[in-house]
Amino acid sequence: MPYCPKCGAEISSDAAFCPKCGNQILVSAIPSASTTSPAERRQYGEKREKQEKREKGEKTEKGGGSGDRSGPIVGGLILIWLGIVFYVIQVGYVTGSYWWSYFLIGIGVILLVQAVIRYATHNRRSATGTMIAGFILLIIGLAGASGISNWWFLILIAIGIWVIASGVTAARRNPKP
Repeated sequence: MPYCPKCGAEISSDAAFCPKCGNQILVSAIPSASTTSPAERRQYGEKREKQEKREKGEKTEKGGGSGDRSGPIVGGLILIWLGIVFYVIQVGYVTGSYWWSYFLIGIGVILLVQAVIRYATHNRRSATGTMIAGFILLIIGLAGASGISNWWFLILIAIGIWVIASGVTAARRNPKP
């Protein structure tokens, strides 16, 4: 009967996971009862556990384990901004027909700040998309606030054409092998 390489518990030969600790069982990594003693199996499990912890630490050092944690902050800021915009409407500083433009301006600024933070923390791939989204929302909001809301959709079309053109030129500069 084989044993779990992590905790040393006895498992069935066709098990995919250990019933005691939940560890995924790799067929090649299972020490069998016929070739090892319980002490050796436990020692093997402890070595494997230490190796996993070391690999996890190395991943965190390289920046792969930390991840981007700005999502909840940005979500909270957007809700706060929405509350501020509704308050400003309620007290009469902004008319009800233009509230959306001020809301979009605020979201655009929040996304641009997030993009700058992401870029500063060397997460440049996610910064580019956030920066583009922030600029688009900022432009649409400014267009609405300045009274040119009848043709703001043309701005979206122009930005879309620019994104496609820049994507095509980037693909030509870096062709796939």
